[in-house]
Amino acid sequence: MEHRPDHLRCVFNVKKRSWKGGVQVGIDVALEYLEQVRREIGFSSWIGHQLQNSSQEERNEAMHRADELFIQSVCTCALNLALHAGIEQQNQVVAVATFVTELQRIIHEQPEQVTDLIRLELDLRETSGI
Repeated sequence: MEHRPDHLRCVFNVKKRSWKGGVQVGIDVALEYLEQVRREIGFSSWIGHQLQNSSQEERNEAMHRADELFIQSVCTCALNLALHAGIEQQNQVVAVATFVTELQRIIHEQPEQVTDLIRLELDLRETSGI
């Protein structure tokens, strides 16, 4: 799959117990889809609420890091779906679009699967508020 300027790609080193060695799996996601997910889970208001007691400098730094973690978290959800679907033991790129229906279900029913990684990495309080 050719890289497109309107997409981002996360690359994961993956090794399942049943595999003899690891592989690299790229998860390709459209910027437009990421923005859609941000809106659907209310990411901006959630992270703003989480950081409301931080200083301006801490908030700016955390917001930048939260944006990176958000992308990684969406890609991680897609990677997990690909693994459950039984991807082969080979280096590959998987388009998020392949699992958009399943991702939408996660986003609507369990948005904490996206936000918990961010909360843990930034050491934010327990309640997700989404």
